[in-house]
Amino acid sequence: MAIGSSCHDNKDDGSRGFMCVATVIGDTTHGYYYYLDGGGLVVSHDQNLVEAERGYFSFYYNEDDWESSTSGEIFINNAHVVTWSKYDIIHPINKEEANDANIAENCQLPSLLSVGYGYRGYFDLHAGFSTFNSITGEIIQGKITLVYDPLEQTQDSLKLQLYYDPNIPEDWSKTLVDYRTVSCDISSLANLQQWKDSVTIIVKSGDKEKHRTKISKNDFLKPDKH
Repeated sequence: MAIGSSCHDNKDDGSRGFMCVATVIGDTTHGYYYYLDGGGLVVSHDQNLVEAERGYFSFYYNEDDWESSTSGEIFINNAHVVTWSKYDIIHPINKEEANDANIAENCQLPSLLSVGYGYRGYFDLHAGFSTFNSITGEIIQGKITLVYDPLEQTQDSLKLQLYYDPNIPEDWSKTLVDYRTVSCDISSLANLQQWKDSVTIIVKSGDKEKHRTKISKNDFLKPDKH
C-alpha cells in the first residue's frame, strides 16, 4: 500500500517575521518607527510596546503590510513587535568633564569587549558590563563612560576612551560576569570635526586589542521624526 501526502495542503498565509537591531522613534499616538540596522523601516501601532530608544526586536507582519511613502520609500506598516532586549544608552563626554568627575577611579577592563557597527547616530558595545550575584541571583550593572579629547580627533577617526566601573557591592562574595549590549549615542559629535565620508571609531579600553568599527558621516545623525 502506497501512502502519500500533497504539499499543496500547506498554503502560504502571507505571514512573515524576522529579528533585527533597530533605532526607535515615535510614540503610541503617532506610531513607533523602527529604523533597522543595515537599512529598512518598520512601523508599528502596538499599544503595549516597551519604551525603547534602541534594542533587539522581533517583527511580525503580513505580505500586504508593505507600503510606499510619498517620497517613494518602501516600508512595513502596522507590524507586531516584540522587544527581546532594550539597550541602555550612554553619551560620550569630553576629557575636561571626565577629569572633573574623576571617572577613572575604581575602573577595570571589561570582559570580552566587542564593538558593533555604527548606524543612524549610534554604535554598540558588548562586554561583561554587569555582575551576577551567585548567592542571591541579583544583577548589578556597572558604570560605563566613553571619553573623547577634542584635540585628538581627525577627519577620518573618532577616538574614544572607555572607562568601566563594575560597581560591585562589598558584601558580594560570589559573583559571575554578566554580558550585555549598550548603545553609544554619538549624534552630539556630528559637528565635532569636519568628518570625511567614512570614519573609523576607535575605542580604547586599556588592553592590547584594537576595538574599532566603521561609520559613515551621515550616520552620526539620528533618524528624523515623522
